[in-house]
Amino acid sequence: MLPSFVVTGFLGSGKTTFLINSVRRHFEGRRVAIVVNELGEVGVDGKILQGIYSDVMEIAEGCICCSLHAEFQKALSEIKEKFNPEILFVETSGAAEPFPVMLSLQSLGCSVEGVACIVDSKNFLEYKDDPVAKHQIGSSNILILNKIDLVSQDQLKQVEDEVLNVWRQNQLRNYFTGEPLFRSPPRIYRASHGVVPKEVFEGVYPLEELTAIPHHHDHDHSHQRKDIVYIEEEIDYEKLMEILEDLTKKAIRVKGIVRVKDSPYPLIVNYSFGLLDISELNHYSGPSFLITINSGT
Repeated sequence: MLPSFVVTGFLGSGKTTFLINSVRRHFEGRRVAIVVNELGEVGVDGKILQGIYSDVMEIAEGCICCSLHAEFQKALSEIKEKFNPEILFVETSGAAEPFPVMLSLQSLGCSVEGVACIVDSKNFLEYKDDPVAKHQIGSSNILILNKIDLVSQDQLKQVEDEVLNVWRQNQLRNYFTGEPLFRSPPRIYRASHGVVPKEVFEGVYPLEELTAIPHHHDHDHSHQRKDIVYIEEEIDYEKLMEILEDLTKKAIRVKGIVRVKDSPYPLIVNYSFGLLDISELNHYSGPSFLITINSGT
């Protein structure tokens, strides 16, 4: 069976950064495959990862075990045939719950070795009551407190306590017996820029009990609206800042790839919870675009 890990976490928590900075480091020289379940018609994370890994498949937004199961199966079959990977990582969208992904992986003959939830230590207390965030944490047996460089030790301790409390209240249980799916508490790691030790990927037991849990995924994602803004020409950096200032007045999340004048490479734009991060991206030849995620009514 192909060993696999599911990488989940709320919007802007740092899932792609984790894949770049930890998976690339600890699995160098091995055949690693990544499937990205993107948010929006145009994917950002998949394009970023394609500049680093040659074996990245991207599937559109949706429920991976229902409406997208066929596309997911197609992507996985193509990866197996072309690259014969030794290990598979699936990055969910920040608005998705990981359990359907886990279920699909098992049905496709993969061994789910672990579910890693990336937690934004800086902003977790702001989104901890979101139902999706609760399910993401409760469905994971690896909890990675990311962005610890942005909080104090007291704040980090508060976040860790809150995360564990959320996990206890929302952990997966066997539908028929009521027993917890995970036999022991989750492993907790602290990270800056998504960097974790190699032991995160070692010794995690398979989740064989998943077959006993029926599917109760909520398909209603109407509480969020996604819009895409295409930018046809290169723009000044100052103009980009003006666009972002306008978009972030309403958007809770902005991500995209934009070409600006006087920059040799396109820029990755990443905004969440009032924090803006911009970095360069090699090996991208597509159009400039920004995806905004707004809270619906």
